[in-house]
Amino acid sequence: MKKHTEKRQVIRPGAWRGVAVSAVALAIAAGSITACDTNRLLDVTTPNAVPVALLDDPKNATLMVAGAVADFQCALGSAIAVEGLIAGELSDTQLGAAQWDYARRTANTLTNGIYGTSGCAGSQGFGIYLPLSTARYDADHAINNLKKWTDAEVGSNRATLLAVSQLYAGLSYAWLGMAMCEAAFDNGPALKQKAIFALAESRLTDAINGAPAGADSIKNAAYVIRARMRLYQGNTAGALTDAQAVPKGFVMNTSNDATALRLYNRIFAITSQFGFYSIPTWSQNLKTENNQVDPRSAVILTGTKSQDNKNTPIYVPVKYGAGDAAPIPIARYAEAQLIAAEILGGQQAVDIINAMRDDAVPALTHYTGPIDAASIKNLIISERQRVLFVEGQRNYDIERFGIPFNPPENTDFPTGGGQYGNTTCLPLPDIEKNNNPSLGPGFVPSVTGQ
Repeated sequence: MKKHTEKRQVIRPGAWRGVAVSAVALAIAAGSITACDTNRLLDVTTPNAVPVALLDDPKNATLMVAGAVADFQCALGSAIAVEGLIAGELSDTQLGAAQWDYARRTANTLTNGIYGTSGCAGSQGFGIYLPLSTARYDADHAINNLKKWTDAEVGSNRATLLAVSQLYAGLSYAWLGMAMCEAAFDNGPALKQKAIFALAESRLTDAINGAPAGADSIKNAAYVIRARMRLYQGNTAGALTDAQAVPKGFVMNTSNDATALRLYNRIFAITSQFGFYSIPTWSQNLKTENNQVDPRSAVILTGTKSQDNKNTPIYVPVKYGAGDAAPIPIARYAEAQLIAAEILGGQQAVDIINAMRDDAVPALTHYTGPIDAASIKNLIISERQRVLFVEGQRNYDIERFGIPFNPPENTDFPTGGGQYGNTTCLPLPDIEKNNNPSLGPGFVPSVTGQ
Protein backbone atom coordinates (compact mmCIF):
# COMPACT_ATOMS: atom_id res chain seq x y z
CA MET A 1 0.00 0.00 0.00
CA LYS A 2 1.24 3.46 -0.81
CA LYS A 3 2.01 5.93 1.94
CA HIS A 4 0.52 9.39 1.71
CA THR A 5 2.08 12.52 3.09
CA GLU A 6 -1.14 14.42 3.74
CA LYS A 7 -1.92 14.97 7.41
CA ARG A 8 -4.45 16.93 9.39
CA GLN A 9 -5.53 18.68 12.52
CA VAL A 10 -9.24 18.82 13.21
CA ILE A 11 -11.52 20.79 15.51
CA ARG A 12 -14.56 18.71 16.44
CA PRO A 13 -18.03 20.09 17.24
CA GLY A 14 -20.15 19.11 20.23
CA ALA A 15 -18.80 18.29 23.65
CA TRP A 16 -15.18 18.58 22.58
CA ARG A 17 -15.67 21.97 20.91
CA GLY A 18 -12.45 23.95 20.88
CA VAL A 19 -10.19 20.94 21.43
CA ALA A 20 -7.62 20.34 18.70
CA VAL A 21 -7.20 16.70 17.78
CA SER A 22 -4.40 15.73 15.42
CA ALA A 23 -4.48 12.49 13.46
CA VAL A 24 -2.05 10.71 11.23
CA ALA A 25 -2.84 10.39 7.57
CA LEU A 26 -2.93 6.83 6.35
CA ALA A 27 -3.39 5.21 2.98
CA ILE A 28 -6.22 2.85 2.12
CA ALA A 29 -5.41 1.57 -1.33
CA ALA A 30 -8.40 0.62 -3.42
CA GLY A 31 -9.20 -3.04 -2.93
CA SER A 32 -6.26 -3.56 -0.58
CA ILE A 33 -8.30 -4.47 2.49
CA THR A 34 -8.66 -8.21 2.11
CA ALA A 35 -8.39 -11.35 4.19
CA CYS A 36 -4.68 -11.49 3.35
CA ASP A 37 -3.61 -8.36 5.22
CA THR A 38 -5.62 -8.39 8.43
CA ASN A 39 -2.64 -7.42 10.56
CA ARG A 40 -2.15 -4.01 8.97
CA LEU A 41 -5.15 -2.33 7.46
CA LEU A 42 -3.20 0.84 6.88
CA ASP A 43 0.29 2.29 6.64
CA VAL A 44 1.17 5.35 8.69
CA THR A 45 3.29 8.48 8.43
CA THR A 46 4.22 11.26 10.81
CA PRO A 47 1.34 13.57 11.88
CA ASN A 48 0.86 17.10 10.66
CA ALA A 49 -2.18 19.27 9.89
CA VAL A 50 -4.54 20.02 7.04
CA PRO A 51 -7.70 22.18 6.93
CA VAL A 52 -10.89 20.40 7.95
CA ALA A 53 -12.56 21.48 4.68
CA LEU A 54 -10.30 19.12 2.77
CA LEU A 55 -11.95 16.18 4.50
CA ASP A 56 -15.33 17.16 3.06
CA ASP A 57 -14.03 17.01 -0.50
CA PRO A 58 -14.77 13.65 -2.18
CA LYS A 59 -11.33 13.73 -3.77
CA ASN A 60 -9.94 13.32 -0.26
CA ALA A 61 -12.23 10.47 0.80
CA THR A 62 -9.31 8.13 1.44
CA LEU A 63 -7.64 10.71 3.69
CA MET A 64 -10.91 11.27 5.56
CA VAL A 65 -11.37 7.57 6.33
CA ALA A 66 -7.70 7.12 7.13
CA GLY A 67 -7.96 9.87 9.72
CA ALA A 68 -10.96 8.16 11.34
CA VAL A 69 -9.03 4.90 11.54
CA ALA A 70 -5.98 6.66 12.98
CA ASP A 71 -8.04 8.44 15.61
CA PHE A 72 -9.62 5.17 16.72
CA GLN A 73 -6.33 3.33 16.91
CA CYS A 74 -4.86 6.05 19.12
CA ALA A 75 -8.03 6.09 21.23
CA LEU A 76 -7.92 2.31 21.61
CA GLY A 77 -4.48 2.37 23.20
CA SER A 78 -5.62 5.03 25.64
CA ALA A 79 -8.85 3.15 26.42
CA ILE A 80 -6.98 -0.08 27.12
CA ALA A 81 -4.68 1.77 29.51
CA VAL A 82 -7.58 3.41 31.38
CA GLU A 83 -9.65 0.22 31.54
CA GLY A 84 -6.58 -1.77 32.56
CA LEU A 85 -5.87 0.58 35.45
CA ILE A 86 -9.47 0.49 36.69
CA ALA A 87 -9.62 -3.30 36.35
CA GLY A 88 -6.35 -3.85 38.20
CA GLU A 89 -4.45 -5.25 35.23
CA LEU A 90 -2.16 -2.24 35.53
CA SER A 91 -0.90 -0.47 38.66
CA ASP A 92 0.09 3.15 39.25
CA THR A 93 3.82 3.84 39.68
CA GLN A 94 3.86 7.59 39.04
CA LEU A 95 3.28 10.71 41.13
CA GLY A 96 0.63 12.58 39.12
CA ALA A 97 -2.41 13.01 41.35
CA ALA A 98 -4.75 13.60 38.39
CA GLN A 99 -4.15 10.03 37.26
CA TRP A 100 -4.63 8.29 40.62
CA ASP A 101 -8.41 8.03 40.27
CA TYR A 102 -8.03 5.44 37.53
CA ALA A 103 -6.03 2.87 39.51
CA ARG A 104 -7.73 3.86 42.80
CA ARG A 105 -11.12 3.17 41.18
CA THR A 106 -12.49 6.53 42.35
CA ALA A 107 -13.07 8.05 38.92
CA ASN A 108 -16.83 7.58 39.36
CA THR A 109 -16.78 10.11 42.21
CA LEU A 110 -16.02 13.05 39.94
CA THR A 111 -17.13 14.26 36.52
CA ASN A 112 -14.31 16.70 35.83
CA GLY A 113 -11.47 14.19 35.68
CA ILE A 114 -8.94 13.82 32.90
CA TYR A 115 -10.88 10.87 31.46
CA GLY A 116 -13.22 13.42 29.89
CA THR A 117 -10.76 16.05 28.68
CA SER A 118 -7.38 14.50 27.88
CA GLY A 119 -6.36 13.12 24.53
CA CYS A 120 -5.01 9.71 23.61
CA ALA A 121 -1.33 10.43 23.02
CA GLY A 122 -0.19 11.37 26.51
CA SER A 123 2.44 9.18 28.09
CA GLN A 124 0.95 9.81 31.54
CA GLY A 125 -2.30 11.82 31.60
CA PHE A 126 -4.37 10.15 28.89
CA GLY A 127 -8.14 10.30 28.51
CA ILE A 128 -10.85 8.01 27.20
CA TYR A 129 -14.11 9.89 26.56
CA LEU A 130 -12.59 12.58 24.33
CA PRO A 131 -10.46 10.22 22.17
CA LEU A 132 -13.27 7.71 21.63
CA SER A 133 -15.84 10.47 21.01
CA THR A 134 -13.53 12.02 18.43
CA ALA A 135 -13.02 8.70 16.69
CA ARG A 136 -16.75 8.06 16.71
CA TYR A 137 -17.50 11.47 15.23
CA ASP A 138 -14.86 11.00 12.53
CA ALA A 139 -16.28 7.65 11.47
CA ASP A 140 -19.92 8.77 11.45
CA HIS A 141 -18.94 11.93 9.56
CA ALA A 142 -17.17 9.80 6.98
CA ILE A 143 -20.24 7.56 6.66
CA ASN A 144 -22.49 10.53 6.01
CA ASN A 145 -20.17 11.92 3.36
CA LEU A 146 -19.60 8.62 1.59
CA LYS A 147 -23.32 7.93 1.44
CA LYS A 148 -24.02 11.19 -0.35
CA TRP A 149 -20.99 11.04 -2.64
CA THR A 150 -20.97 8.90 -5.79
CA ASP A 151 -18.49 6.41 -7.21
CA ALA A 152 -17.74 8.93 -9.90
CA GLU A 153 -16.70 11.48 -7.26
CA VAL A 154 -14.78 9.13 -4.99
CA GLY A 155 -13.60 6.26 -7.14
CA SER A 156 -14.15 2.54 -7.31
CA ASN A 157 -13.17 2.05 -3.67
CA ARG A 158 -16.10 4.04 -2.25
CA ALA A 159 -17.87 0.88 -1.01
CA THR A 160 -14.70 -0.27 0.76
CA LEU A 161 -14.17 3.13 2.36
CA LEU A 162 -17.78 3.17 3.52
CA ALA A 163 -17.49 -0.31 5.05
CA VAL A 164 -14.27 0.65 6.82
CA SER A 165 -15.98 3.77 8.22
CA GLN A 166 -18.92 1.69 9.44
CA LEU A 167 -16.59 -0.83 11.07
CA TYR A 168 -14.67 1.87 12.94
CA ALA A 169 -17.85 3.68 13.94
CA GLY A 170 -19.05 0.39 15.40
CA LEU A 171 -15.75 -0.08 17.22
CA SER A 172 -15.91 3.43 18.69
CA TYR A 173 -19.47 2.98 19.93
CA ALA A 174 -18.55 -0.44 21.35
CA TRP A 175 -15.67 0.92 23.41
CA LEU A 176 -17.65 3.94 24.60
CA GLY A 177 -20.38 1.58 25.79
CA MET A 178 -17.91 -0.60 27.65
CA ALA A 179 -16.13 2.31 29.33
CA MET A 180 -18.89 4.82 30.09
CA CYS A 181 -21.98 4.49 32.27
CA GLU A 182 -23.62 6.66 29.61
CA ALA A 183 -22.57 8.80 26.67
CA ALA A 184 -24.12 11.36 24.33
CA PHE A 185 -23.66 11.85 20.61
CA ASP A 186 -24.06 14.88 18.36
CA ASN A 187 -25.70 16.96 21.12
CA GLY A 188 -28.26 14.24 21.74
CA PRO A 189 -29.52 12.76 25.02
CA ALA A 190 -27.44 10.65 27.37
CA LEU A 191 -27.64 6.95 26.48
CA LYS A 192 -26.92 4.03 28.79
CA GLN A 193 -24.60 1.19 27.88
CA LYS A 194 -27.03 -1.17 26.14
CA ALA A 195 -28.38 1.65 23.98
CA ILE A 196 -24.79 2.46 22.94
CA PHE A 197 -24.18 -1.21 22.17
CA ALA A 198 -27.24 -1.15 19.91
CA LEU A 199 -25.73 1.76 17.96
CA ALA A 200 -22.50 -0.21 17.64
CA GLU A 201 -24.37 -3.24 16.35
CA SER A 202 -26.17 -1.13 13.75
CA ARG A 203 -22.92 0.24 12.32
CA LEU A 204 -21.31 -3.20 12.33
CA THR A 205 -24.29 -4.72 10.53
CA ASP A 206 -23.94 -2.05 7.85
CA ALA A 207 -20.24 -2.89 7.51
CA ILE A 208 -20.98 -6.61 7.10
CA ASN A 209 -23.74 -6.03 4.57
CA GLY A 210 -21.89 -3.35 2.63
CA ALA A 211 -18.35 -4.72 2.47
CA PRO A 212 -17.52 -5.58 -1.14
CA ALA A 213 -16.29 -8.96 -2.31
CA GLY A 214 -12.75 -9.62 -1.16
CA ALA A 215 -12.97 -7.37 1.91
CA ASP A 216 -13.07 -10.35 4.25
CA SER A 217 -11.06 -8.67 7.01
CA ILE A 218 -13.73 -5.98 7.37
CA LYS A 219 -16.49 -8.57 7.65
CA ASN A 220 -14.59 -10.82 10.04
CA ALA A 221 -13.66 -7.95 12.35
CA ALA A 222 -17.26 -6.74 12.30
CA TYR A 223 -18.48 -10.28 13.13
CA VAL A 224 -16.20 -10.43 16.19
CA ILE A 225 -17.27 -7.06 17.57
CA ARG A 226 -20.94 -7.56 16.68
CA ALA A 227 -20.84 -10.90 18.52
CA ARG A 228 -19.51 -8.99 21.55
CA MET A 229 -22.24 -6.36 21.27
CA ARG A 230 -25.01 -8.94 20.84
CA LEU A 231 -23.73 -10.91 23.83
CA TYR A 232 -23.76 -7.77 25.96
CA GLN A 233 -27.34 -7.05 24.90
CA GLY A 234 -28.49 -10.59 25.71
CA ASN A 235 -28.91 -11.75 22.09
CA THR A 236 -27.01 -14.99 22.60
CA ALA A 237 -28.33 -16.67 19.44
CA GLY A 238 -27.17 -13.78 17.26
CA ALA A 239 -23.85 -13.55 19.10
CA LEU A 240 -23.20 -17.27 18.61
CA THR A 241 -23.94 -17.06 14.88
CA ASP A 242 -21.48 -14.18 14.50
CA ALA A 243 -18.79 -15.81 16.64
CA GLN A 244 -18.96 -19.03 14.65
CA ALA A 245 -18.62 -17.11 11.37
CA VAL A 246 -15.06 -15.97 12.25
CA PRO A 247 -12.37 -18.15 10.62
CA LYS A 248 -9.66 -19.72 12.74
CA GLY A 249 -6.54 -17.60 12.98
CA PHE A 250 -8.23 -14.33 12.09
CA VAL A 251 -6.79 -11.22 13.69
CA MET A 252 -6.99 -7.52 12.93
CA ASN A 253 -4.35 -5.45 14.73
CA THR A 254 -3.54 -1.80 15.13
CA SER A 255 -0.71 -0.42 13.00
CA ASN A 256 1.44 1.04 15.77
CA ASP A 257 4.73 2.74 14.96
CA ALA A 258 7.78 3.87 16.92
CA THR A 259 8.22 7.11 14.97
CA ALA A 260 5.86 9.35 17.00
CA LEU A 261 4.23 9.35 20.44
CA ARG A 262 0.74 9.28 18.98
CA LEU A 263 1.54 6.06 17.12
CA TYR A 264 3.13 4.20 20.04
CA ASN A 265 1.83 1.03 21.57
CA ARG A 266 0.38 2.83 24.59
CA ILE A 267 0.89 -0.04 27.05
CA PHE A 268 4.55 -0.52 26.19
CA ALA A 269 5.11 3.24 26.37
CA ILE A 270 3.55 3.80 29.80
CA THR A 271 5.24 0.74 31.34
CA SER A 272 8.57 -0.27 29.86
CA GLN A 273 9.41 3.04 28.21
CA PHE A 274 8.36 5.64 30.79
CA GLY A 275 7.84 3.73 34.04
CA PHE A 276 4.55 5.40 34.90
CA TYR A 277 2.63 2.14 35.30
CA SER A 278 3.35 -1.55 35.82
CA ILE A 279 1.65 -4.94 36.10
CA PRO A 280 0.68 -5.44 39.77
CA THR A 281 1.56 -8.61 41.67
CA TRP A 282 -2.04 -9.88 41.58
CA SER A 283 -2.06 -9.75 37.77
CA GLN A 284 1.33 -11.42 37.29
CA ASN A 285 1.78 -15.12 36.51
CA LEU A 286 -1.93 -15.77 36.07
CA LYS A 287 -2.53 -19.49 36.28
CA THR A 288 -5.03 -22.04 35.07
CA GLU A 289 -6.93 -24.30 37.45
CA ASN A 290 -4.07 -26.78 36.93
CA ASN A 291 -1.64 -24.25 38.48
CA GLN A 292 0.07 -23.64 35.14
CA VAL A 293 1.31 -20.14 34.37
CA ASP A 294 -0.55 -19.11 31.22
CA PRO A 295 1.79 -17.83 28.46
CA ARG A 296 -1.06 -15.83 27.00
CA SER A 297 -0.95 -13.48 29.99
CA ALA A 298 2.78 -13.62 30.66
CA VAL A 299 4.71 -10.51 31.71
CA ILE A 300 8.34 -9.39 31.43
CA LEU A 301 10.32 -7.63 34.14
CA THR A 302 12.00 -4.58 32.60
CA GLY A 303 14.96 -2.54 33.74
CA THR A 304 12.92 0.67 33.65
CA LYS A 305 12.99 2.89 36.73
CA SER A 306 9.55 3.64 38.16
CA GLN A 307 8.52 7.27 38.59
CA ASP A 308 7.18 6.87 42.15
CA ASN A 309 10.57 7.08 43.88
CA LYS A 310 9.93 3.63 45.36
CA ASN A 311 11.89 1.57 42.84
CA THR A 312 8.74 -0.35 42.04
CA PRO A 313 9.53 -3.12 39.51
CA ILE A 314 8.13 -2.31 36.07
CA TYR A 315 6.57 -5.17 34.14
CA VAL A 316 5.17 -5.18 30.61
CA PRO A 317 2.90 -7.83 29.01
CA VAL A 318 4.85 -10.20 26.77
CA LYS A 319 2.30 -9.60 24.00
CA TYR A 320 3.41 -5.95 23.85
CA GLY A 321 7.03 -6.41 24.83
CA ALA A 322 8.45 -5.91 21.33
CA GLY A 323 8.32 -2.13 21.74
CA ASP A 324 6.43 0.95 20.60
CA ALA A 325 5.54 -0.65 17.26
CA ALA A 326 4.04 -3.80 18.82
CA PRO A 327 0.49 -4.26 17.48
CA ILE A 328 -2.63 -4.35 19.65
CA PRO A 329 -5.50 -6.69 18.72
CA ILE A 330 -8.64 -4.93 17.51
CA ALA A 331 -10.64 -8.07 16.73
CA ARG A 332 -9.59 -11.71 16.69
CA TYR A 333 -10.70 -15.31 16.49
CA ALA A 334 -9.76 -16.02 20.11
CA GLU A 335 -12.39 -13.61 21.40
CA ALA A 336 -15.00 -15.08 19.09
CA GLN A 337 -14.23 -18.53 20.49
CA LEU A 338 -14.57 -17.31 24.07
CA ILE A 339 -17.94 -15.78 23.21
CA ALA A 340 -19.08 -19.08 21.68
CA ALA A 341 -17.87 -21.00 24.75
CA GLU A 342 -19.71 -18.64 27.09
CA ILE A 343 -22.96 -19.10 25.20
CA LEU A 344 -22.78 -22.86 24.57
CA GLY A 345 -21.63 -23.86 28.05
CA GLY A 346 -21.18 -27.42 29.23
CA GLN A 347 -18.90 -29.82 27.39
CA GLN A 348 -18.99 -27.69 24.24
CA ALA A 349 -17.44 -24.80 26.16
CA VAL A 350 -14.78 -27.15 27.55
CA ASP A 351 -13.97 -28.43 24.05
CA ILE A 352 -13.52 -24.88 22.75
CA ILE A 353 -11.32 -23.84 25.66
CA ASN A 354 -9.19 -26.97 25.44
CA ALA A 355 -8.67 -26.42 21.70
CA MET A 356 -7.49 -22.87 22.50
CA ARG A 357 -5.14 -24.25 25.14
CA ASP A 358 -3.68 -26.60 22.54
CA ASP A 359 -2.81 -23.54 20.45
CA ALA A 360 -1.02 -21.77 23.31
CA VAL A 361 2.79 -21.67 23.16
CA PRO A 362 3.65 -23.74 25.09
CA ALA A 363 0.41 -25.70 25.12
CA LEU A 364 -1.58 -25.89 28.33
CA THR A 365 -3.09 -28.87 30.09
CA HIS A 366 -6.79 -29.43 29.34
CA TYR A 367 -9.59 -28.51 31.69
CA THR A 368 -11.09 -31.70 33.16
CA GLY A 369 -13.20 -30.29 35.96
CA PRO A 370 -16.96 -30.17 36.49
CA ILE A 371 -19.22 -28.82 33.73
CA ASP A 372 -22.18 -27.50 35.71
CA ALA A 373 -23.25 -23.94 34.91
CA ALA A 374 -21.46 -22.31 37.87
CA SER A 375 -18.18 -24.12 37.15
CA ILE A 376 -18.27 -23.23 33.46
CA LYS A 377 -19.01 -19.58 34.29
CA ASN A 378 -15.96 -19.45 36.54
CA LEU A 379 -13.88 -21.16 33.84
CA ILE A 380 -14.99 -18.61 31.24
CA ILE A 381 -14.22 -15.68 33.55
CA SER A 382 -10.75 -17.05 34.28
CA GLU A 383 -10.01 -17.91 30.65
CA ARG A 384 -11.10 -14.48 29.45
CA GLN A 385 -8.87 -12.81 32.04
CA ARG A 386 -5.83 -14.67 30.69
CA VAL A 387 -6.55 -14.81 26.95
CA LEU A 388 -7.64 -11.15 26.73
CA PHE A 389 -5.02 -9.91 29.20
CA VAL A 390 -4.54 -6.12 28.96
CA GLU A 391 -6.74 -5.84 25.88
CA GLY A 392 -9.25 -3.59 27.65
CA GLN A 393 -12.08 -6.05 28.31
CA ARG A 394 -11.50 -7.06 31.91
CA ASN A 395 -13.21 -4.01 33.42
CA TYR A 396 -16.51 -4.62 31.65
CA ASP A 397 -16.27 -8.30 32.60
CA ILE A 398 -15.95 -7.18 36.24
CA GLU A 399 -19.14 -5.15 35.76
CA ARG A 400 -21.23 -7.72 33.91
CA PHE A 401 -20.16 -10.79 35.91
CA GLY A 402 -20.00 -9.04 39.29
CA ILE A 403 -16.38 -10.08 39.81
CA PRO A 404 -14.96 -9.03 43.22
CA PHE A 405 -12.53 -6.12 43.09
CA ASN A 406 -8.82 -6.77 43.51
CA PRO A 407 -7.56 -5.06 45.63
CA PRO A 408 -10.84 -5.01 47.60
CA GLU A 409 -12.94 -1.89 47.95
CA ASN A 410 -12.16 0.33 50.97
CA THR A 411 -8.58 -0.93 51.34
CA ASP A 412 -5.71 1.56 51.32
CA PHE A 413 -4.43 2.83 47.97
CA PRO A 414 -0.63 2.76 48.27
CA THR A 415 0.43 5.41 45.77
CA GLY A 416 -1.38 8.62 46.62
CA GLY A 417 -3.44 7.95 49.73
CA GLY A 418 -7.13 7.33 50.09
CA GLN A 419 -8.89 4.01 49.61
CA TYR A 420 -9.86 1.89 46.65
CA GLY A 421 -13.35 2.62 45.31
CA ASN A 422 -15.82 0.67 43.17
CA THR A 423 -15.59 2.27 39.73
CA THR A 424 -16.51 0.04 36.84
CA CYS A 425 -17.99 2.51 34.37
CA LEU A 426 -17.24 6.24 34.09
CA PRO A 427 -19.92 8.93 34.46
CA LEU A 428 -20.68 11.39 31.68
CA PRO A 429 -18.00 14.10 32.04
CA ASP A 430 -18.65 17.79 32.64
CA ILE A 431 -17.25 18.69 29.21
CA GLU A 432 -20.22 16.89 27.63
CA LYS A 433 -22.80 18.14 30.11
CA ASN A 434 -21.69 21.76 29.80
CA ASN A 435 -21.61 21.79 25.99
CA ASN A 436 -24.62 19.62 25.16
CA PRO A 437 -27.91 21.59 25.01
CA SER A 438 -29.89 18.35 25.38
CA LEU A 439 -28.59 17.97 28.92
CA GLY A 440 -30.22 20.58 31.11
CA PRO A 441 -28.76 22.18 34.26
CA GLY A 442 -30.52 19.56 36.37
CA PHE A 443 -28.89 16.62 34.61
CA VAL A 444 -27.15 14.25 37.04
CA PRO A 445 -24.65 11.81 35.48
CA SER A 446 -25.23 8.16 36.30
CA VAL A 447 -22.50 6.13 38.01
CA THR A 448 -24.04 2.77 37.13
CA GLY A 449 -24.15 1.07 33.74
CA GLN A 450 -26.47 -1.19 31.74
